[in-house]
Amino acid sequence: MLSRASVAVAVIVITLLAGPSVAQAPRKAAMVVDFADRVGGWTYTRETVTARIISRMRDDPSIRVLSRDQVQDALRQARVETSGMLDLQDAQKVAKSLEADYVLMGEVSAFDQQYSGGCLPIVGCAYTVTATVNLRGKVLDAAAGTFIADPTAESRKQQTSVSVWAGYWWGSVTVNNFDSQLIGKATLEAVDDFVKKVRPTIK
Repeated sequence: MLSRASVAVAVIVITLLAGPSVAQAPRKAAMVVDFADRVGGWTYTRETVTARIISRMRDDPSIRVLSRDQVQDALRQARVETSGMLDLQDAQKVAKSLEADYVLMGEVSAFDQQYSGGCLPIVGCAYTVTATVNLRGKVLDAAAGTFIADPTAESRKQQTSVSVWAGYWWGSVTVNNFDSQLIGKATLEAVDDFVKKVRPTIK
């Protein structure tokens, strides 16, 4: 019978032999094209939504997500659109130049906060705030030249506010305080749902 020491040595040898093959398994590379803002209103919708999609995708260690700056530079150099739904051939060309396996592109089709309510004597002011964020996108398999998924996500959040509201909501929302705002929370929820649908398609 083999001694415990022999068994331990055998286990170590097998682990060392298997280790490199696992460690060297290549990660799929994905590029994210800026999501086009189809709504307008807030100045930073495009970059804020895109940055959060990239951040969430990077939570998956099996996917290598290219930086936003790298992708934007490549798109500009190729003289193609830098946001939204790219032409298939344009997306393929840029993906090849960046050695990306997949291209994720899309648009923000709803991005708004609505207020209902008002002020009454003695009672004071009360508003119901409703934030809505909708995303839709496409995932391109660059090598095959085919779209393999059309993920969508919708988020709608409400809260009651007793503060006095005046003017458009984006007057009080900045890049720095975005995540703590209701529109920010709705965006994060939509992004989470969207990325959950994207990840299984990138294999």
